[in-house]
Amino acid sequence: MKPSRRNLLALGGGAMAGVVFTPLPWKLLDDTAIWTQNWPWIPQPARGPVEVKAAACSLCPHGCGLQVRMAAGFPVGVSGAPAHPVSGGALCPLAFGAHQLNWHPRRLHEVRRRGRAASWDAASMALRAAAAEGPVAVIDGRPGRGASAILRDFAGKSGAYITAPGPEERSLAPYAAWSGVPASALGYDLESARTIISFGAPLLDGWGTPGRFTRLWSTHAAGLGDPELRLIQIEPGLSHTATLAWRWVPARPGSDAALAAGLARVLVEERLVPAKGPVPATSVADAAGAAGLPADAIVELARMIAQRAPALAISVDGEPAVAALNLLLGGGIVQRRETAAPQAAAIAPRAVVIDATVPWEYEPASGAEVFRFAAWDGGGSKADWLLPAPGFLEEITEHPSAPGSAVASYALSPALMDAPADVRGAAAFVGGTPADAVLARCQEIFRARNGGLYRRGAKDAVPLASLESAARLQDELLAGAVWVDDPAGSRKVRCELKEWPAAAAGTHRGGWADAWSAPVLPPLATKLYQESNLREVPARSRI
Repeated sequence: MKPSRRNLLALGGGAMAGVVFTPLPWKLLDDTAIWTQNWPWIPQPARGPVEVKAAACSLCPHGCGLQVRMAAGFPVGVSGAPAHPVSGGALCPLAFGAHQLNWHPRRLHEVRRRGRAASWDAASMALRAAAAEGPVAVIDGRPGRGASAILRDFAGKSGAYITAPGPEERSLAPYAAWSGVPASALGYDLESARTIISFGAPLLDGWGTPGRFTRLWSTHAAGLGDPELRLIQIEPGLSHTATLAWRWVPARPGSDAALAAGLARVLVEERLVPAKGPVPATSVADAAGAAGLPADAIVELARMIAQRAPALAISVDGEPAVAALNLLLGGGIVQRRETAAPQAAAIAPRAVVIDATVPWEYEPASGAEVFRFAAWDGGGSKADWLLPAPGFLEEITEHPSAPGSAVASYALSPALMDAPADVRGAAAFVGGTPADAVLARCQEIFRARNGGLYRRGAKDAVPLASLESAARLQDELLAGAVWVDDPAGSRKVRCELKEWPAAAAGTHRGGWADAWSAPVLPPLATKLYQESNLREVPARSRI
């Protein structure tokens, strides 16, 4: 089983419970501390003053706030930033060990072409030659950065700019198709909902930004028999989220579309919702047969959902029928006030440039020459070129709005350590100047004068309009501040359906768990993962 973001987060939750109730984690942490002192590839920092600097995690698109403990110019520890307006102090176990990654044995230190050492000059010549023969596609994993503008401009001259959507964006795809707003600019208004119907999304296992939903749940639901926020979890197995939810509905696998249609039919026929729209052809009896539930249970569930509005339905895999049910309930989908990544036309590229922000598992269309930027070699890549990129906190890093968030935000992490001499980012490789792009993004935010700045450790925001320049905004961001737009800047997205959508083809469970997995693990996370029950038992040892 390959370590994924979901089971790493599950490991974190289990570890926290174990620390309280058993002595085993203390022994594990003690063993780990001794074990980590003997890794030959990790330098031992000289003794000296210890300081804590602010940053944000760049290992996935959610940009969780970090407090980085520095000793003699080296990061020696990472913890969550409690007052961070996006993550609120939550971190996954991968982030806790992220400071070790730059010395990982699978760190890329040289340009490779099909497994052999090459040079940056050779890679540049190969890209120019490919661009002369046909279009070049650029794949960006985190649109909304200044570096994204460089990649988009380059692609606009010679091909297509394409974003690689994560699971949250894929779940928003139906709304993007119906509204014309790119999924990268859409978000879920979780904070306004009083009932959330989750079709398999592990909301209490690190869904979205770690800590976002769990904070809402702990404040409005945890331990309450009739909570202010009701979570109804619909999935076949009794997962961790289903165990903690207000209600668990054990529907059969593959029945999401039918069950959503059955619920919608009850809501419309009994006039439980004010919205009007197409009535699904699926009857309650048909939905009951598909889901393996009594018809009365579906009717009761629909009434329960309508009882406490506003309600929001979330699909694990972008199922259009669940999205249609959500629109019937009132939506809960908003468009953030920010420039959305443009939709790219389909092309047959001669070459593909993949930014380091794109998940390692992403595989572009065959037939193109692939230039893959990465800090670590995750193995199994079909890229023609592997190009070493800066590692964790080795360059100024941009953190745009987290996928699925309801409000736009922007943060910067400073370069807390020197990068190796022979690394380069995709934006610089295609001819841009990343430092100028970062300042340009700050200028764009500053000119709009919207939102506020949450300074390091502060609970209240300072109005952006109180700053005197974009350069001052950039300095504040590099010192640990986070810009967050006004909630009023996000507007509700309206979609008009003329007919009930057909079930999506090829949808599957597990998209949230499998969509983001680390190319490599920090040694500390590896040790914890191996010592936990998350490691898959070898085939020969299974009973």
